[in-house]
Amino acid sequence: MTTATTNLGLRHPDERVAAQRTPEEQRAHEAREVAQHYEHNPEIFSLVLDKRLAYSTGVFLSPEEDLETGQERKFARVAAKLNIQPGEKVLDVGCGWGSLLLYLAQHTQGDFHGITLSSRQREVALQRAKDWGVADRVKVELKHVEELNPAPESYDVVLFSGSIVHMHNRETIHQLVGRTLKPGGRLFISDCYFPAQQRGDRDSSATRYIFVTALGYCRLLTLSEELGLIEQAGLDLLHVEDLTSSYVQTLGYWIDNVRKNREHIESMAPGFAKVLQGYMMVAKLSFAKRTALEYMILATKGAPKVHVAGWPIPGSAK
Repeated sequence: MTTATTNLGLRHPDERVAAQRTPEEQRAHEAREVAQHYEHNPEIFSLVLDKRLAYSTGVFLSPEEDLETGQERKFARVAAKLNIQPGEKVLDVGCGWGSLLLYLAQHTQGDFHGITLSSRQREVALQRAKDWGVADRVKVELKHVEELNPAPESYDVVLFSGSIVHMHNRETIHQLVGRTLKPGGRLFISDCYFPAQQRGDRDSSATRYIFVTALGYCRLLTLSEELGLIEQAGLDLLHVEDLTSSYVQTLGYWIDNVRKNREHIESMAPGFAKVLQGYMMVAKLSFAKRTALEYMILATKGAPKVHVAGWPIPGSAK
């Protein structure tokens, strides 16, 4: 068993298989299996997601709000939490098509470094950076996070938006983040978690369909496990926000878009509409029943540069 799994629960058969691989073997597995989902024609995802191609939850204040509104609020909320200053260096791990990375580049004067496992995502992100006038402050590499070798204290912000769930060796990754952040640096995560109390069958065929068939490799920790790893890496927790109900709403919009565009999607990738709709419907049910949960996490290395007590948090849970 790799040392990177000894302190965490292995809740799913594929996690237990991953635990028998060396770190190098698991990196190769993730790079190969996870990338397959994102190597499909980007036009498919443009038919399903919002205009910026955010593949993680939005933030909704009411059921009447549309997908674009929810995602724009999410971007703005993340920007407020991070408070990126001119010249600060930002690493977006699993940057996708550049949704959050490029929003932050457009709305701040930071310098941005994205990494992704998908060559097609990298192409889209770089083209968008040119189209949106921020290419001089954005670079995107095709690389696994564990292949990075940044100098100590070289980044002010590290982001994982809908991506850390694809990474097995979480202790290794959090230790890397702890070394990499400068004093006052911020870690941001937006992703899915299992509740500590088991609800439902985590070894089910439906779980395997999402984790393996649809997305290649996923590992859901409990929130307390993730927070513990963050603290062990020398960071302090500033803010944790439950977005489970918002993710249910986001998934509902994505499912509707798959249904509306099924014929077009099928013409570009036969069978992929079924994969998308299938895993999204199972996920929506899981989050609606709270057998899985969605959180945003903000942590800091040393004294924080943002004052979380002053953030307005309007609205009520729906």
